[in-house]
Amino acid sequence: MTGMDVEELIARHPQVFHTMSATAWPSVQRHGLLSTQRLIDLFGLDTAERDRLLNAPRKQSTVLRAPGLPPAVIRDQKPMKFIAEKIDPQSSLIAYLHAINSPVFFWASPERLDRLRQAKEYRAEGQVVLHIDTRALIERHGPRIELCRLNSGAVTQKNHPLRGHRSWLPIPDYPYDDYRRRYGRDGALVEVTVLDAVPDILDLTSEIEGPTG
Repeated sequence: MTGMDVEELIARHPQVFHTMSATAWPSVQRHGLLSTQRLIDLFGLDTAERDRLLNAPRKQSTVLRAPGLPPAVIRDQKPMKFIAEKIDPQSSLIAYLHAINSPVFFWASPERLDRLRQAKEYRAEGQVVLHIDTRALIERHGPRIELCRLNSGAVTQKNHPLRGHRSWLPIPDYPYDDYRRRYGRDGALVEVTVLDAVPDILDLTSEIEGPTG
């Protein structure tokens, strides 16, 4: 099984997309995109709050506030409804949660972006959407990029595939052709992630949609 070539990834997915609450936009302007783990570090949350946000699926979104910092938003994880039953035997719930809280996420296609935008939970609030140049993202952050064929945080049905800390793979290890044969074009790649943070995200952004004023 062969991995994916960088040029193939760029050709098939020339842009990737990130969506956020409009509340978080000033924070992104100042700090770039930060993972959940990095946001918690930035805001200096205490042990109990860190544990609540990192070590169990989040039942609601949380707005982080601190003196001198623009607010940031940590999304809920309500779609993890059946995650406890769908953890890979080679992983654990804690390992999976650590993995999913450590990167910044991008949708690999406009179709996947639109699915999220149509979700009831997101239609009611203002959303900012960033269109990111994939080549520029890889040139700046390639060694920290991993790919996933699933919406890794959505386990809304008991027949959904297993999840674990190895649900994400580096570009050279990602079996894109195999996934395309088995799951079709839309199912071959769903998420592009960058470990830790993308502080220069605005330099890589070709278009911004939504309320940014």
